[in-house]
Amino acid sequence: MTLFSILVLSRWIHFTAVCLLFGSSFFWFYMGGQRSMAGAGGLPRTLRATIFLLRIAAPVAALSGLVWLAGILANMTGGFGNVFDPENLHLFFFETQFGPVSICRLFLLAAAAVIAICPAGSRAWFAALLCVAALLLINQAWFGHAVEGGAGLYGAAMIIVYSVHMLAAGAWVGGLPPLLFTLAEQRRFKPHQAREWTFEIVSRYSFMAMVAVALVVMSGTANAGFRVAGAFDKLFWTAYGDVLVAKLAGIALMLTLALFNRFVAMPRLRAGSWKGVTPIISLQASVAIEFTLAIFVLGIAAVLGITPPPQ
Repeated sequence: MTLFSILVLSRWIHFTAVCLLFGSSFFWFYMGGQRSMAGAGGLPRTLRATIFLLRIAAPVAALSGLVWLAGILANMTGGFGNVFDPENLHLFFFETQFGPVSICRLFLLAAAAVIAICPAGSRAWFAALLCVAALLLINQAWFGHAVEGGAGLYGAAMIIVYSVHMLAAGAWVGGLPPLLFTLAEQRRFKPHQAREWTFEIVSRYSFMAMVAVALVVMSGTANAGFRVAGAFDKLFWTAYGDVLVAKLAGIALMLTLALFNRFVAMPRLRAGSWKGVTPIISLQASVAIEFTLAIFVLGIAAVLGITPPPQ
């Protein structure tokens, strides 16, 4: 496997795991906290499934993050054989712009892994993972094209825009698995009760997702503008432009499904025009496809981050 492939794969897995940590933790706060977590009419199965997912995502994020950092160092030193050379490690961590950010990231990854094995399920536990994941998403800005803006207001704007992009994407994508768990759990209730609960839950997620999507689109447009200094025609007939188009196509498909859920599936669910739990099953299938598309979009983003932008 080539170094480029290792970098792409590790970034892809890492992006996915960190988005899950952030979005799946955030899910429980806009769903109403403890009232939705357990108890009569609550979501105990969804809670257990989410905890299990987060406890897997944390170590996966840590391991893939280590491989990604090793890949960066290998790219700088001429191969993985030089990664563990003490002199190279010293130079990387203490003499490059990536060093302090990498040290901070290693501490955050270790914190996520430790929190994941602590007693889980409380608001404090979710809040701790949410904060660590948010910092990991923001910290990521210093490993991509955003850091090329340098010092000053321009560089700060690039970092802020990239951070907003990652946080919004994490909230949108990372919230889909617990939403799927919720839809599966609703099917154990009576059809009428299940439709009412599902409509409320999907409405809350939909409102959050609409804000997140708007931020993803605006910050993504700004990111592309930064890469080409406002000259968008530079994107044509370049490898960076091709990858960006693929990413935009994936996001467009995700957005189409999200709009279908919001303006077609949800009104049908509220009206009860379908009998039994058929609308919930249909909605669950749509969300599952949206999440699958999201995984592929994160993979494309992993490629985009190490593809040189047009000059």
